[in-house]
Amino acid sequence: MWPCILRQILLSAFLLVFCSAARAQGESTSKPGAQDRQEKKDDPSLADTSQQGIEKTTVSPTPGYPVDAQIHAPGRATPWLGRAPLHYGPFGISGFDSFAVYDQFYPSAGGPSIIERLEVIRMGLSFDKTFKKSHFLLAYTPQLIVLNGNARGAAVGDNAVNLGTTFQLSPRLSLTLKDDFGQFRSRKVFPDKMLEIDRETGGVVQQYFLENDGTYTQNRFQAIFNYKFTPRLVLTVAPGYTYARTNAPNVLYTVNDSPNTVGLTYALSPRRNIGLLETVEILAPTHPVSTKGVFYSSGFFYSEQLSQTWWITARLGAEEATYPGFHTANWALDGSFTLLKTFGLSDVAVNYYRGSTLTNFVNDRQTDHADIAYGFQITKTLKWSNSIGYFRTVGGDPQTIGKYGLSRIDYRLPAGFSIFTSYSRRAQRSSTAQLISGDRNTFLVGFHWDPAVALPGH
Repeated sequence: MWPCILRQILLSAFLLVFCSAARAQGESTSKPGAQDRQEKKDDPSLADTSQQGIEKTTVSPTPGYPVDAQIHAPGRATPWLGRAPLHYGPFGISGFDSFAVYDQFYPSAGGPSIIERLEVIRMGLSFDKTFKKSHFLLAYTPQLIVLNGNARGAAVGDNAVNLGTTFQLSPRLSLTLKDDFGQFRSRKVFPDKMLEIDRETGGVVQQYFLENDGTYTQNRFQAIFNYKFTPRLVLTVAPGYTYARTNAPNVLYTVNDSPNTVGLTYALSPRRNIGLLETVEILAPTHPVSTKGVFYSSGFFYSEQLSQTWWITARLGAEEATYPGFHTANWALDGSFTLLKTFGLSDVAVNYYRGSTLTNFVNDRQTDHADIAYGFQITKTLKWSNSIGYFRTVGGDPQTIGKYGLSRIDYRLPAGFSIFTSYSRRAQRSSTAQLISGDRNTFLVGFHWDPAVALPGH
């Protein structure tokens, strides 16, 4: 373990020197001369422009919509706000992580425990290009894994690639195309934030935390059309397609999934949205079950930003579900609820979902998934984050049940660096060969570099 930590320190020192040089170069090229500063000081029109800029920074309300048409970086709740601060033309680096992992796994069936030590290096790369009436983003997160002294490329690790582009087809009609690819081999090198939150817009992303028995690959494509009948009334049509594949040791699971959503959203005020939502999802396993599953859901949607730091979003409806391998339809309530509250030094988020849809395994029941996250800024440079979560298939035995708890501490350093350590505990009991059963303890220690903090002017 200590050699791993020593390598983290040496790599941190190298990037610290690099970042300091970048900061010095940026300041030397960005500072205006004395004559320029005097001209800006004496020119009253520039003072008026500056005042207008301050007024434009007023935060606008951000109530939620039933379909998320924003483009995100892989696994993040924060919308992509523009070109990465460290960039060359459209190519950029959005972040860097290096950490050591100590992992213990105890199978439910008994037998010896499995202990592994890993080192992971991960970098966020992006290609961001804006055209006249469109915006294109490619975000890729490659990583290098060192397991017991043997280096392995990203092909055997966890990969995430996001594609997104937005077209303003007319003043009223916009089209957003999103494609999310993920290949997950191990929960040990997954991001240890199960519930991603955005303190600025109230966005929340609920991550999968159940662990597959083998490699899980998923690619999801979605086309989102938004048409504004009026400034307050928006029609959303969002067809989609998902391909999922689980390579378990003894069986292969392949799924073609087509979720399609139609929503009508009305803004009661700048802070409140209500709407109607209709969803049809066709789940078509091709192996080992060939019978299709069809899920119909109709419901109501409500979202409100109660204050600048408090958001709630809720959806409630009725669902008719015919699961793969069955011919009878089941009726049940489905819905979701999200609450996010930020305080001066802390934030709390609650997210709950019940319904039938494709997760990272195929089953014949509704599922419950709940997460609670709490973060506290102890000092200006020290933050403590905690979260717990619960997952289960609804009904009697045999059930699939998963629980987790994690705690993480981040300490911010100069030049955009931060060091972190975390501990997570997961317990999983599975009734399908697609998932493993057992308990896992995972310890992480490493550092993160954010060029948005490191470079001047950001």
